[in-house]
Formats: sequence, C-alpha cells, structure tokens
Amino acid sequence: MMKKVWVVGISTSVLFAAFAFVAADGWAQGATPVSLDKVTLSGDAAKRTLTKTQINAATARAIVDACVEFGRASNASYSIFVLAPSGDIVDAHVMDGQLPIGVETALLKAKTALYARTPSSAVAQRFNTVDGRVIRLNLGQASGLAYYFVGGGLPIVVEDQLIGAIGVGGGNMDEMCAYTALTKVLGPQPPLTPTQPPPAATPGGGGGRGRGGRDQ
Repeated sequence: MMKKVWVVGISTSVLFAAFAFVAADGWAQGATPVSLDKVTLSGDAAKRTLTKTQINAATARAIVDACVEFGRASNASYSIFVLAPSGDIVDAHVMDGQLPIGVETALLKAKTALYARTPSSAVAQRFNTVDGRVIRLNLGQASGLAYYFVGGGLPIVVEDQLIGAIGVGGGNMDEMCAYTALTKVLGPQPPLTPTQPPPAATPGGGGGRGRGGRDQ
C-alpha cells in the first residue's frame, strides 16, 4: 500500500503557529477523524443527486471559514475554493485585497488536486522541468479540470473517499492555509514533508520554476 505523504515547504515556526491555531478552535477534531456521513450529502440531497460521496455545503463553508480565520490570524489575504468531485463549486470566498490572478489560480489549484487526486504541490514536484510541464499543460481541460504546477490545492479525502478538493491562492502560505483548514474541520491529515530543491538550470533550458513573495 502506498503511504500518503503530502508535500509543502514550510518552517517549523509556521507549523507550530498553524497547529496552535487548529487546536484553539471548537471545530478541531484532535486525534479523532470526522466520519464520512457527517460531511457528505445525505437524505433528500443524496437521493436527488444520486451520490453520497460529495462534500456537503455546511462542511465546505466550515473549511472556507477556517481558511479565512487562518488568513486573518496571520494578517494575510487568500482566495479559497472548495469543489465537489464533479468539479462544481460548493463554496468559495475571496478575501479583501486579492488580485484577479490569486482568484484564478486558487480555482486552478483545486481543479488540479481533483484531477490528479494529489496535492498540486506534489504535481509540481513530480513534473519539475519545463519539458515535463509543457506536455501536460492541457491535461484535464476537456473535463473542466487542470494541471497547475503550484502548491495550494489539496484533495479532500475522508475514510479513503474523495469528497472534494480545496484550492487556495493569492497569499504567502496557500497550501498551509488549506492544510490547516482541513485539519481543523476534518481531523488529522496526511503529513506534510519538505519539498525537494528545484533542479539546476541547464544552458539554453529552463530549470525549476522559482517563487516570488507569493505562491499564486
């Protein structure tokens, strides 16, 4: 069985602050994961849509709210999207001060996590050369999804079932915002590990994609 490991580059101090934020709120699940039936469609909604493995609106809103709180606690602004497995938007929020690129890339990250069934940062790390990315730029577009090579998108998985995806953009800690929100609302998530260093640039070719002050 493949062990689930999610990828992010983050300092120890930021991790400590983020998990302190998780533990301080009533939504925190601690060591107890939330049950699938509490966070997915049920009753008439499940009957009407013919599915039970889709994140429900209340849970999507709680995740968005947790991400907004994370941003306010760190004096940062984020764009947040929560998608159903179908790719439809269940909930979203754009905090004050966001640029259009932050909004667009947040949605692309969620679509990438949904399409690849893995964090968008893991996709970026796996395909970390220009050639490796160029040939995959159009993947998923036919089905309304995406392959976007920047961290901030995470699949939402409960009891080994994909119930949606979250994408966060426009800030300095996009993936940590998403991860903290999922941990707060759903309970323990697969561990985050440091990213690998980008490949060295080669003459006449493109090396790894650098990052500026924001993830985007």
